[in-house]
Amino acid sequence: MKRSVLPLLVLIGISSAVAMAQINCASGPASTKLVCEFPFATGLFANTTSLGVNGGASGATNSAQQLAGSINIGIATQVSQLPLASASAGTVEVYKAGVPETFNNLGPILTDRAQTIGKHRFFLGFTASQFVFTNIDGTSLSALPFAWAATAYVPGTSTPLTTTYTTEDTNLEFKIDQFIAVATYGITNRIDVSAVVPVEYVSLGATTYNSVSYIVNANNDLVYPKYSNAPTYASGTASGVGDITINGKMSLWSGEHATVAAAMNVRIPSGDDENYLGSGAWGFNPYVVYSYLAKISPHAKIGYQWNTDTELNPNYTSSGTVNGNLELPGGAQYDVGADWAAAKRLTVAGDLLGNQFLNTPRLVPTTTTITTTSGTIPLSTSVTGNSSYTINNVSAGLKVAAVRDLVLSGNVLFQINDNGLRSRPTPLVGISYKF
Repeated sequence: MKRSVLPLLVLIGISSAVAMAQINCASGPASTKLVCEFPFATGLFANTTSLGVNGGASGATNSAQQLAGSINIGIATQVSQLPLASASAGTVEVYKAGVPETFNNLGPILTDRAQTIGKHRFFLGFTASQFVFTNIDGTSLSALPFAWAATAYVPGTSTPLTTTYTTEDTNLEFKIDQFIAVATYGITNRIDVSAVVPVEYVSLGATTYNSVSYIVNANNDLVYPKYSNAPTYASGTASGVGDITINGKMSLWSGEHATVAAAMNVRIPSGDDENYLGSGAWGFNPYVVYSYLAKISPHAKIGYQWNTDTELNPNYTSSGTVNGNLELPGGAQYDVGADWAAAKRLTVAGDLLGNQFLNTPRLVPTTTTITTTSGTIPLSTSVTGNSSYTINNVSAGLKVAAVRDLVLSGNVLFQINDNGLRSRPTPLVGISYKF
């Protein structure tokens, strides 16, 4: 009997309990993608029952693929909304009593500026950052518990013969290197448009350890006592263009120092979602942004993220079958911060960034038990449940004007709560120029 070994790597790689129906891992193009690389290596299709509050030994069955899909959509949601560098660079001119006045404040790094770049002006920027994820919903990725069951039947019948219960821990390594090109063009003095093109390299690796199994017969007799399984390791990488974002911004009101603008981000599902490079969903993010230009320049932004359906989020019925797809979760967004022109060519930027995720699957470590004639046996595992949460990040960085409109930037992003998928402090470096 094949033992039930399923590292979390599978959980972020499989789209649903009907992955074989919607993303065909048995044959065709999808079988060579990362979403299908690990199920075969770990025996997922031979060990389909996960153990937990709603499944396996404690009640109605809950497929391993379904749990995998629940984790995957939670991670895909956040990865599709990683912070992007803003299209603000160089000095800004405002008119005071008809006289142009130059502000040397170089603007924010990860949030938008209300001021547009100016008629027929062109901005081009490049950034590089690395996200190394360490936790999911407060649980370390180095110690994720899972438990699974596999049943053997009397040959030629549907009569259960024995069931093997396995519990194990998984050490997951999950990293995204993100390279972004941003281009902005000023159509008028009040309107500009931008294109944001990410190129990503995704690296995943998982090691299972502390894996032990128990074999129980149909009479609940422990016919094979606790035995250890050898550690396993699986890994994979993918690279390519991610989901491209188009932004349009229009100045609604502009005073001597303050500006209010309305804008819309439209995310195009151009990335390969089956290789973790995209979301598989269109995204629409209208927002309003306020900026005040001075030596210390505060700014604020509020918006809302809507997404369409994605194959990564199948709609499960009560029987465990799938009835179409659900939307990629979204929610309210807010950014608050300020930029300090510490010197003529140096600006210090700081921000608080918040992203809300509504009705999103979350990972919950728990303990389940199997009952035998010799007594009960506790098994550490994880289950999923939908809830809403907000991720808050603090951003701090510097901008240096090498020449008037050539700007170098460096930034570090810190997540300050344990919700969702959390990375260690994320560095960013960038260069931009406004023509």
